[in-house]
Amino acid sequence: MFRKLLLVALACTISVANADDLKKAKPESVGMSSDRLELIKPYMQAYVDNDELAGVVTLIARKGKIVHFEEVGKLNLETGKKLKKDSLFRIYSMTKPIVTTAAMMLYEEGKFQLTDPVSMYLPAFKGVKVLVDGEEVDATHEFTIRELMSHTAGLTYGIFGNTEVDQAYRKALFEQTGGYKVATIEEMVNEMGEIPLQYQPGTKWVYSLSVDVLGRLIEVVSGQSLDVFLEERMFEPLDMDDTFFEVPKNKVKRFGTNHRRSKDGVLTVICLLYTSPSPR
Repeated sequence: MFRKLLLVALACTISVANADDLKKAKPESVGMSSDRLELIKPYMQAYVDNDELAGVVTLIARKGKIVHFEEVGKLNLETGKKLKKDSLFRIYSMTKPIVTTAAMMLYEEGKFQLTDPVSMYLPAFKGVKVLVDGEEVDATHEFTIRELMSHTAGLTYGIFGNTEVDQAYRKALFEQTGGYKVATIEEMVNEMGEIPLQYQPGTKWVYSLSVDVLGRLIEVVSGQSLDVFLEERMFEPLDMDDTFFEVPKNKVKRFGTNHRRSKDGVLTVICLLYTSPSPR
C-alpha cells in the first residue's frame, strides 16, 4: 500500500465541482467586464485547437461570486471523452502547501517548534552526514522543521539531478522501471536517513522530498496516518469532497488522464487510469 508515499506523485486530486456551491453573478456586479471575460474561452480553445493542451477548465470568482466558469477540450484524447466542469485532476506538488498547512496547524497547537531538529521526531535523521567533495562530513547543525518547509534541509529529490546523493536516492527509493521500492513514507524516511545530505542545512534551496518527510513528521506528532489527519482536520471541515489520495470507484469516471507532447510534437496519453501510479 502506497497511501502514505510520495506526495508529489499523485498525492491528491481535486475538482472545481464545489464552485457550483458559490453564487453566480454578472461580472459587472463585482466590478468586472463581461466582454473581457468572454475572451477567455476562445483563447483557451485556441490552445486545444493547436494541440498545445488536451483540455482546460477556467474559473474566476470575485467577492465570493462566480463570474466565469467554462471548460474546453478533452479529458482523454484517446477516447475523445470531453472535459467537464467537475472533472478530477492530479494536483501533484500542490499537495505541498496542503501538507505544510496541516503541519502549521500542529505548530499552532504547540506540538513542536519550527526550530526543532527534525531528528527529535524522526530519529532516522539523527547524526546524518553531509557529502562534500565525495567525503562525508559532519553537518553544521541538524536540519530543522522550518528548513524542511523551505526546501533548505539538505535533502534532494533523486529524480531531477544526477549528483552522488541523487543517485543514492534513486537506488534506495525507486525501481528502474519507475516504481517505488518503499511502501510508506515511514520506510522512505528510514532509507533517506542512511544517505548523506546533499549540502549543509540552511545554505541552499533545493526542491526536494522535504514535504514528504514533513508528512511523516505529522504522522508521528499527531498519532494518525497522514491521509486520516488531512481528511479529518482539513478536507471534511472545508467540504473538500473531491480531494483525496486515492480516487473512489464512484468518481473514477471523472478522473483525467495525463498527456504530454511526443518527440514528433503530438499530445499523447501517457498515464491511463488503470496504469496510473498511486501512493497506496
